[in-house]
Amino acid sequence: MAIYIEEHGVSVAMNRTDEALFIELKMKGKLTHEDYEVFVPILERALKESKGLKINMLADMTEFKGWKLRAAWDDMVFGLKYARQFDKLAVVGKKRWEEVSVDMMKPFVKGKIKFFKDRAKAIKWLFNNGKKEKK
Repeated sequence: MAIYIEEHGVSVAMNRTDEALFIELKMKGKLTHEDYEVFVPILERALKESKGLKINMLADMTEFKGWKLRAAWDDMVFGLKYARQFDKLAVVGKKRWEEVSVDMMKPFVKGKIKFFKDRAKAIKWLFNNGKKEKK
C-alpha cells in the first residue's frame, strides 16, 4: 500500500544590502497553519531588523494550490499587518483568481504591487529602481 503525502510549504530567500532587503517566497502545495508558524517568524524578524530600508518581495505562487482554513486566516493577518512595509511586491502565478487577489490587495499595500505570469519579468520590474517602464 503506497501512501502519498502532498508536498507543501514555503521557502524563503533573502538578500540584504545597505539600502534594501529583497525577499523571495516560493509557495508550494496547499499551505497549512504549521507552514505559517515556520516562515512568518523568519519574515517578522527580517522586517523588524530592516527598518529604514527599501523592501521588495517576490511571491512565487506557480506551484501554490491554496490554503487550509486556518492558514488562509494566517495569510490575511500577516498581509494586513505587514503589507504597508513593502515598496514593491511582485506576485508570480498562473491562475486568474491570483491576479484578481493582487488587484484586491492594492489599497492595503503602501508601495506598488503587480501580478506577473513570468518570473523574469517580475524580477526585472522589482529591480527597475524607478526607471520608466516599457509597455
